Order: sequence, then structure tokens, then C-alpha cells
Amino acid sequence: MLRSLADVRDDEWTALRHAGLFLFCLLASNYLVRPIRDEMGVAGGPEHLPALFTGTLVSMLLVWPLLSAWIGSRAGRSSIGAILRAHQVMLLAFFGAFQVVPAEGFAWAARLFFVWASVTNLLIVSIAWGSLAGRFTSDQARRLFGLIAAGGALGGIAGSALAGVVGRLAGPAPLMLPAVLFLEIGHRAGRRTLAPAVDSRAASEPAREVRAEPPRSTAGDRIYLVCLGLWTLLFTTTSAFVYLEQARIVEASIGDPAVRTAFFARIDLLVNVVGLAMQLVMTAWILGSFGVGAAAAMLPAVTIVGMIALTTWPSVATVQWFQVARRAMDYAVARPSREIFYTVVDPRRLLRAKGLIDTAVYRAGDAAGAWTYGLLTAAPGMPAAAPAAAVVALSVVWIVLSLGLGAAMSGRAACNRERNYSA
Repeated sequence: MLRSLADVRDDEWTALRHAGLFLFCLLASNYLVRPIRDEMGVAGGPEHLPALFTGTLVSMLLVWPLLSAWIGSRAGRSSIGAILRAHQVMLLAFFGAFQVVPAEGFAWAARLFFVWASVTNLLIVSIAWGSLAGRFTSDQARRLFGLIAAGGALGGIAGSALAGVVGRLAGPAPLMLPAVLFLEIGHRAGRRTLAPAVDSRAASEPAREVRAEPPRSTAGDRIYLVCLGLWTLLFTTTSAFVYLEQARIVEASIGDPAVRTAFFARIDLLVNVVGLAMQLVMTAWILGSFGVGAAAAMLPAVTIVGMIALTTWPSVATVQWFQVARRAMDYAVARPSREIFYTVVDPRRLLRAKGLIDTAVYRAGDAAGAWTYGLLTAAPGMPAAAPAAAVVALSVVWIVLSLGLGAAMSGRAACNRERNYSA
């Protein structure tokens, strides 16, 4: 069945199974911790949420340089393993703390957990994908990352469903215990996934791309990584615009908080179902037929169409289908494309650079988008379509950047093959 969905070769089945299980477990744990984090944000006082978002960004800026230096001194497999172990220990420590913390100190404990979870959940997923990008060649990534991402989507569905059942019966804190269990399974799968691969065909196929010899141009790597950072910044900035425009329309259209909650839950369900179907059926075909750059450009194209539709027909129905289309395209096509971009980065720089982009740059884009949206909507005399015009302009730049990154990645992959052939 899987062969009908993607070109999986005989020597790749074991790595594919372990990688899918690895991402399944990490995303299941992530989606168990997310509702705890959201509840702790409310418990810590909703009026403090802007300060908590700022605290998350500042924490990332403080923590990441230290973690980056530590990762640089270790192999990718040992880095992700140690980080998962530390995450398990902290979850158990928070679980114990919430059992004994006095009522007067609970709000501060809740705020601390909110910031910690916001940093670590994003960081772990980033480093996991970075490790996979270092494990697979760009050719393998084009063929397999759709299926591996589908494993992550299944993990998100499983974690969300389990969180709904356990959280309703036992409250938020006990969700940390199954999250720790999923991390343990993921750690074991990750050790097998990231074990050095031995390819018996290497001797008979000298032109095949080998991940160990990337381009060695430091300046070229830096420019390429800056472009990847800009790609992420454009994604998160436009996402903040879309999120705030969605919130404005939904708040004006639906007055009942329970109905709003059900509406957002329906969007999440549709996103997961549509995204999973796309990952299984379309991702490998899109990447193989159109190339990585064009595939990455599909998300800003959907953003342009959706934002114009949202401005022309500002209804909850438009919000729902725009969000489903955009987020499903992100999970199924844009995210695998972005991870494939990293497969041609020097492994010595990969995890550190990717972690910085996926944490500090990611959150900086959120903040920049939120502040810019606020200025555009609050400025006197500014037309109502100003946020949409800004998103369209940014998305055009985003499309051009996606196509440029695709061309650059192809050139770097060809350089890898030439170097390996010469060697």
C-alpha cells in the first residue's frame, strides 16, 4: 500500500518505520502538553498572556545560544536523546510540583509552565525534524518525508484525542504522565532512526548522493540559512495577520464562547483529517512533479487567495475553509518542503541554525505580525483592506523566495553528488 503512495526502496523500510514512529510519539506528546499549557495560561491570568508571549521569546533568545553551543559539541542522535530525557524529567518535576504547590503560588507555577512548554514543545519538534533532515538525503526526503509527516499527523490526532478523554476525567496535570511515556517510546525509535545508515549499493552507485559531504562554502551556507530564516519569518508574520483577522471576524459573528470553542475544534479536526489525507496521497506526488521550491510556494499562493476571499466575504464560513486549506497545505506540503531545504546544509551547522530559526525567528515573526496588524488597524484613515494588502505583498515576496530556495537547493544537491562522485 505504501509503495502505491511513494517510491519506497527496499533498504528504506526500516528507517521509514522508525522515523514515522519517532515523529508520531513526539507529536502525540506535544498535543498532550499543549492543552495543559493553554489551561495554565488561563490559570495564570488571561491579562498576563501578552507578557507570557514576550517571556517565551526572551527565554528562547537566552536559552538557544547555550543549547546551540552544547548541540555543536555532540552528535545529532545524542543531542535529541539527551533533550528528550531532560524534557521527561521536567514534565515529571512539574507534575509533582502541581500536586504540592500552595494555592497562593499556583498562578506563578502556571505561568512558569506556560513559558517552559511554549519553548520546549517548539524546540523538540524543530530538533527532531533537523535530525531527520541530517539522516536522509534530499532525494530520500522528497520521496519519504510525506509519509513521515503523516506519522506525525497521526500522533497529533492520537494525542489530542487522549488529552480530551484524560483531561475531562482527571484534569490537566495527569496528562503529563502519558506524555512522558510517548517521549520514552519516541526516544527509543529515534535512536534507531538516527543510527548511521549502511547502504550496500554505495559501491555500485558512486553517483548517489551521500549526506556526509555537503558543500563547504561558509559564506554560501550563511546566505542559504538567512534565506531559510526569512522564509520562516514571512510564514509566521502572515500567519499572525491571518489569526488576528480570523479572531476579529469570529468575535463579531459568534457571541457564545461555547459555540466559538466548538467552531475552533471543528477547524482543528478538519485540518488534521484533510492534512493527513494530503500527506498520504499528494505530498510525494507534488514534490516529485513540481519540485521542492514550487511546492513550498503553494502555501503563500493559498494565503493570497484566502486573504482576498476573507476581505471580500468576511464570514465564519470563509474563515473555516481558509484556515483548513492553509493549515492543511502547511502540514502536508509546505512543512515537508521546508525540511527538505535543510537536507543540503552542512550537518555541523544544521541543528544549531535550524533550532534558532524554528524558535527565536519563528516567535519573532509572530510578534512582528501582531504588532504590524495592530498598527494597520488602529491607524486613522487606514483602509479596511490594508491588512490583506500587506499579506498579499509579503506573500508575493514569499513565493519568489520559495522558488529561489528550490533552485539553490537543487544546485547544492548537484554539487554534493559531484563531490561524492569525484571522491
